[in-house]
Amino acid sequence: MPITLNDLTISPSEVDLSTLLADWEWAMGESMTPVLITAMGDVFAQGETRRIFFIDTSTGQIEKVAENGDEFQNLLRNANFVTSKMYPALVLKYRKAGIELGPGEVYSYSHPLALGGDDSVDNIAAVDVVVHVSISGQIHRQIKDLPEGTDISEVRFE
Repeated sequence: MPITLNDLTISPSEVDLSTLLADWEWAMGESMTPVLITAMGDVFAQGETRRIFFIDTSTGQIEKVAENGDEFQNLLRNANFVTSKMYPALVLKYRKAGIELGPGEVYSYSHPLALGGDDSVDNIAAVDVVVHVSISGQIHRQIKDLPEGTDISEVRFE
């Protein structure tokens, strides 16, 4: 089954892009505007400096991937880049398992990996992108200062 870039992203037409990253502001060094949302719930966003950043909602990491929009467009034509950021094998796996995305939905771990969830089909659900991005930002803000290996079950969240 061939997979296209459209299969690996969601249409932003039903998403309020102006507030999508509100729960990630604590981690961003500058104001950012979403430019592309992956089916896995991660976000490519453009900063005030015109650079493009990748916001990994599973790990909580934000990394610069391109200096500008043109460079980003070129990266989207690179199979290795697309594979490393958009996880086509996982998207196909979830589709084959019968998990289909509706408008404005992304694949999301029911029990987030950052909180000890496992990377399995049984832990995946189709979730509204705004809910997914918001909750993941809140989780990563609350666990960012915990020492490596902290047992999350003993942590109180505010």
